[in-house]
Amino acid sequence: MKIRYLKIAFVAVVLLTLIFSASFFGCKKEEAAAGGGMQVKTYTNAADITIGFSLWTMQFTFFQNLEKGVKDACADFGFKYIMIDQNSDATKMVQDMNALVGQKVSGIVSTPVDPGAIGPAVENARNNGIPVVCADIGKSGPVNALLISDNFKGGQLAAEFLDGKIKDPAKQLAVGNCLPQWTYARQRGEGFLSKALELTYNVGANIIVQNPSAEGGYDTMQQILSAVPDVSGVFFVSGREAVGAAQAIQAAGKDIWVVGYNGDPEEFQAIKDGILDATILQEPYYIGYRSVEILKEILMDGKFYENVEVPVDVKLVTPENMDQIAADILEKTGNSAFPAE
Repeated sequence: MKIRYLKIAFVAVVLLTLIFSASFFGCKKEEAAAGGGMQVKTYTNAADITIGFSLWTMQFTFFQNLEKGVKDACADFGFKYIMIDQNSDATKMVQDMNALVGQKVSGIVSTPVDPGAIGPAVENARNNGIPVVCADIGKSGPVNALLISDNFKGGQLAAEFLDGKIKDPAKQLAVGNCLPQWTYARQRGEGFLSKALELTYNVGANIIVQNPSAEGGYDTMQQILSAVPDVSGVFFVSGREAVGAAQAIQAAGKDIWVVGYNGDPEEFQAIKDGILDATILQEPYYIGYRSVEILKEILMDGKFYENVEVPVDVKLVTPENMDQIAADILEKTGNSAFPAE
């Protein structure tokens, strides 16, 4: 009888051990699927590293300067470099990311045209041991790091600028906002609204620019003028749209302060021409360069990055400081802050 009880006890211990092991490894598998268990190869020789860059588009100066930052960093660190242009196409973006995985790059930088669609491609890269850094715009699902402009602060700076010019909280303000899927860009409007509320201004219109272009900004400004005829100041959360809005204001013969966001050449020219009053400048070159620095830290130094957001500072550009800022941009990137003649 005693032997029988010992056998039963032994079987029970074995079963409990199996149950615990299955539960434990199941948890580890879940952790790996979530990104916590990602295995990354580390390198001692920089020449063995290839960085792939999936870029939204080379059509705009912002992305040209960002790409130059990525390219310069790869050259400085001795990495090989591959760039693929998404051509503003979300389907091509996913295909390009998967193509870089197929080419067995060591790390990937991406500026996704559609952050909501990039998740599966990022997961594929990370499942193959390839770390991914998003350089601005946004992400969906876990990446190793996201470098993103301090958009909330940028919106606050815009509101503070308008307050400094209008100096009357009884006056009406308005926002030309961006599409909902651009989650991080929408923080610009959130920062503006927060600061406007703090300064006790009324924001009479907050309208999404459906067509993200100068034409879309022009049309949206016309909607704002119809909704809030006595508006005194407006903030458009993207540069091209802001220039279009400023042109609509000029065509309407109105005297309305207008602020943009990005620091595109069209904005610098519009400020120079007295059409646009100010813009919030992002630092695309630094964003690109720092993205590769982070990949170097992961691939060569063994540093751990998991879904880390790295904020990048922004600054206000006005007619008073524009020339100095333009000179700094030219020195750093080789690109003029103004449109090519």
